[in-house]
Amino acid sequence: MSAIISPAPQSTQRPLRQRSAVLEKLRPLEKLPEGLDSWVDRSQGWLKRRPSQARGLSHEAQACARLCNEMRQLDEPALNQALVLAKENLRRDPVHAKGQLIEALALVGQVAFRVLGMQPYPVQFMGTFALHRGWLAEMATGEGKTLTVAVAAVLAGWSGRPCHVITANDYLAERDADTMRPLFDACGVSLASVHTEVPPEQRPERYACDVVYVTPKDLLADHLRDQLAAGQGQDANWQQFQQWLGHPPSAQPSQLLLVRGLHTAIVDEADSVLIDEAVTPLILSARRPSRGLSEAVVLLAQLAPQLVPQEDYERLSRTRTVVLKKGAIQALAALADQLPPVWRPAPRREELLRQALQVHCFFRAGHQYLVHDGEIVLLDEFTGRMTPGRTLTAGLHQAVEAKEGLEITDPNEALSQMSFQAFFRSFPRLSGSSGTLWEAVNELWQVYRMRVVRVPTHRPRLTRVLPAQLIVSTQDKWRAVAREVIAAQQAHGAVLVGVRSVESSEILAQLLLSQGVQATVLNAVHHAEEADIVAVAGEPGRITIATNMAGRGTDIRLHPEVEAQGGLHVVIAEVNESARIDRQLAGRCGRQGDPGSVSVYLCLEDNLASRYMPVALRSGLRWLHGRSVEQASWLGLRAFQWAQRRAESDAFERRFSILRNDDWMASALPFAQRGGA
Repeated sequence: MSAIISPAPQSTQRPLRQRSAVLEKLRPLEKLPEGLDSWVDRSQGWLKRRPSQARGLSHEAQACARLCNEMRQLDEPALNQALVLAKENLRRDPVHAKGQLIEALALVGQVAFRVLGMQPYPVQFMGTFALHRGWLAEMATGEGKTLTVAVAAVLAGWSGRPCHVITANDYLAERDADTMRPLFDACGVSLASVHTEVPPEQRPERYACDVVYVTPKDLLADHLRDQLAAGQGQDANWQQFQQWLGHPPSAQPSQLLLVRGLHTAIVDEADSVLIDEAVTPLILSARRPSRGLSEAVVLLAQLAPQLVPQEDYERLSRTRTVVLKKGAIQALAALADQLPPVWRPAPRREELLRQALQVHCFFRAGHQYLVHDGEIVLLDEFTGRMTPGRTLTAGLHQAVEAKEGLEITDPNEALSQMSFQAFFRSFPRLSGSSGTLWEAVNELWQVYRMRVVRVPTHRPRLTRVLPAQLIVSTQDKWRAVAREVIAAQQAHGAVLVGVRSVESSEILAQLLLSQGVQATVLNAVHHAEEADIVAVAGEPGRITIATNMAGRGTDIRLHPEVEAQGGLHVVIAEVNESARIDRQLAGRCGRQGDPGSVSVYLCLEDNLASRYMPVALRSGLRWLHGRSVEQASWLGLRAFQWAQRRAESDAFERRFSILRNDDWMASALPFAQRGGA
């Protein structure tokens, strides 16, 4: 699956230079180490994230916090004069002496206290030191990552180089920029946000600011648009190559640049952006008519349900692919005369049938996509959010449309593409923070050359993790979850139930409603109310059912009555394929020393078990569950952890295959980089 978006019209505000700074200043991609070199490289990464590294940051942070407190005595003129001096020092020498950096951070912390009422804790200063040095800071939920990132962005803005704060979604890009604007204004740093709703003609002005809050999709798409604009008509060799491919010569382009340059990126929710999003390359595309495709996919969408799994074709659940057998090939051959001529050759018609069967077996509304306003809108696998503008590649999108009985759209032709890994690896300065990074320390070092430092919490965490419960069937699981949720509500507690799909959230909500219990649902259908839903999720008796989109960048604040009852109770009703996602959901409770509790349900019919756990293992757990529930739950937890590791290994291989493709393109087709392809 690839993220394919259409190129937006270019701006009319900035003239196109012969070669954009966007194309010249990016860091060249390093070849990934292999074999013995890879083992040595991982060892080097382990040495660089030793606990002594964190201790050094902690000592600096403590000194910075003490100095920040002493600066309360400064009047406004003295503080402003000190800020001007610190800004000039940083502009001359971004990697300046330790004492000057401590003073600069203390000044920004004091400004934050005066204009926002938020003085950074020592752990927040520690996180800022890590970000300034190009590290990744793991900070638990509720520890103030938004302020930590903003303070680091002020320092980057003072350097005079472009700084982009990468946020997980449009809502956070706009919210965080608005929240932190008084701090940036007081420090003399211009600030803007770029998100989906910002029209092209306004983007150059926003990108011209010192610091820009932006989503990775918007920044990479605008970067690729600039590459296309800079590549068209500017390079004779590229022009000749395009003509050799059969494309007409392009005139001098009228497109104009959007992004003023790329230098520093501070990635908020770094695991989501640098790892989860990395599975999907971003492609700029344009619609290209394909003769007879609509008739062919409709015909094969009707054939797919008639074929018998394991007899006519084999389903490979782990990879979500199918292999055609003799029965499917014969049935397809019988329909060959009904297909449009261009799709009659065996290789082409068999590929269309594989896609139709793949959609029939593995694509479900409410899981991978929604039908919204008569169109297919894909859902993000990790957040549950809708991704308007994205389409599936290789004809899969048309197969989904045929399955749902919608009008078949034309497929997309790629104009330019880049993986998120290649994009972020090319930044001269890259750092980030998240609540869940430690599980991916090796990958983050191998791919991005970034070390992870674990920042301690400001207050001890008091979260209670209850024993996991193994459930045999999906129906029994939902009944058990409903009982637990209702019991917590009757005790005037607040409950957050995490599920993996829109369909699951609606099933549980309907089950609770049938028992006279009202729940609030937060999923891709109700995403517009996300801020309002999260704002009241900590009130007494409140039940919130949410897909994985819940809580990224938001805190659930507890009502005193809920705090007295033991805090927010988080129910992980469907274990995710990545342990990081489960830990992120569990982190919704217990923020800043608040009480909280977490319970986990392990269902043998859930997607993780059916896709990654052998049939014999599931059968053994069912047998044991009928004799000893306690032993079955203990073994079930280990089995699900093993299945998660298999799933994470598969995801890691998918991401590395994209990286290897980047390496191959860079070495085998260096001339293609001139056009941004």
